[in-house]
Amino acid sequence: MVDSGMLQGVPHLSIIDPAEATGALAETYDRMRGRPMPPVYRPAHGGLAGIIRAHSLDPGLMPKAFGFSGTVNQAGPLTWPQRELVAASTSRLNQCFY
Repeated sequence: MVDSGMLQGVPHLSIIDPAEATGALAETYDRMRGRPMPPVYRPAHGGLAGIIRAHSLDPGLMPKAFGFSGTVNQAGPLTWPQRELVAASTSRLNQCFY
């Protein structure tokens, strides 16, 4: 587990590394590895994306959050980059800090 607390004055979330995951989280990580995504979203290190690992403290919520976004991003007339632009614009309008 990555240590929580302050790193250079900035608070950080505790996350559970895939190698340390057990039970429901390990199963969820395995499912997340297999979900389709454009190559541009696959991390160069070959592991799970940081946004997935950031949700490690609630393995029950992770499939719901990413299941919805996966469904929204799978179909429709917009390309993946166009959908990402809509999502980013919506987040900005909602004043989302992520």
